[in-house]
Amino acid sequence: MKYRLSILLILGLIRLSGQSFQLSILPGSEYTLSRRDEWKLALTNTANSSINAYFYGIATEASRGKIYEIRSRARFVPPGLSTLGTQNYVGLEPFDILYQDEQLRQYGFQSNGLPAGDYELCITAFSASDSSELGNVCYNFTVDSYTPPILLSPENQDTLCDTYPYFTWLPPPVFKGQNFTYTLRIYEAQNVQTTLSAAQTNPLFYERNGIPTPLVQYGINARNFRPNHRYTWLVSAEINNKTVATSEPGSFFYCIPKQPDNATQNNKPASKNEAVPGIPYMELRTSLGSNYSITDKGHLNFQYNNRYDQRKIGFRILDTRLQVVHSQMLDSHYGINYYRIDMAGKLISGKRYEIQVTDPQGNIQKASFKFLN
Repeated sequence: MKYRLSILLILGLIRLSGQSFQLSILPGSEYTLSRRDEWKLALTNTANSSINAYFYGIATEASRGKIYEIRSRARFVPPGLSTLGTQNYVGLEPFDILYQDEQLRQYGFQSNGLPAGDYELCITAFSASDSSELGNVCYNFTVDSYTPPILLSPENQDTLCDTYPYFTWLPPPVFKGQNFTYTLRIYEAQNVQTTLSAAQTNPLFYERNGIPTPLVQYGINARNFRPNHRYTWLVSAEINNKTVATSEPGSFFYCIPKQPDNATQNNKPASKNEAVPGIPYMELRTSLGSNYSITDKGHLNFQYNNRYDQRKIGFRILDTRLQVVHSQMLDSHYGINYYRIDMAGKLISGKRYEIQVTDPQGNIQKASFKFLN
């Protein structure tokens, strides 16, 4: 699953007396060490003649330390402004990789991004003749990794009969007070197409932008779904109109509506989640206090008041760093539901966690607990 990155860009320009180069890093729009154009550099040679120079770059992360280290071959830099980079094999190509964090490199290949953290990249120019420093610059940025939305309703491969059905999903957890908006996209799928193929290659059947909550009804003025046809849908989460995470695509089959105004999204009976006598259940609230619950022998017990008649709810578990360590969908019915979930092997005994459930209006109910196996 690919994750897109939200980056705080701080472009630095360092001008030191006695130095001949003025450097500025020109980062790509999505920072990752697996891309070839990220070591792009704007360079001004203030001397009156070409200078033979090489470049040294080092990238660090606040918790990991050094993650990447390179040194370019020497080249002559003419007077005035030059743009150097690896995208066009000019300037910094070829270069020697002195060190790279293999775990982070594999992460970049798999996700096209970097894990959450605070990063710094510094590039220094040296004279090839005497190794004296000609100029340097550093660039700092923060990466926030977002958990993609999880599609709730309609369920994957479900059948819809409502003319204007509702679509619901579990939003990413909120970090640093961000406000998400969402985009819903629907594609009509061919009989032999996979869900992913339909989302990647087919034209849009329906799109709605700027959705403020993880719940939206199909547009009244939108074109009708075709009976006996299959559709693919997905949801993107945005911050300031920039996509930060996209769900896995889901699919549904559209039936022939018999009662368009009163039809339900599916005909499955709502499950009954009754309380088990003698078991204490955590009560989810909109805000956390200083108190926390303790789990019972590896089981997570909580109650959820379903006020919106959701057939499915999604919950997630966050660690003390607010990183998602587990997410799951559960059957639900209107009113109070009681859940007892076996979390043995999924959480670390003795650690503190937070459980969150988000309703269709975007309200988060949560509780803090200590997990004991």
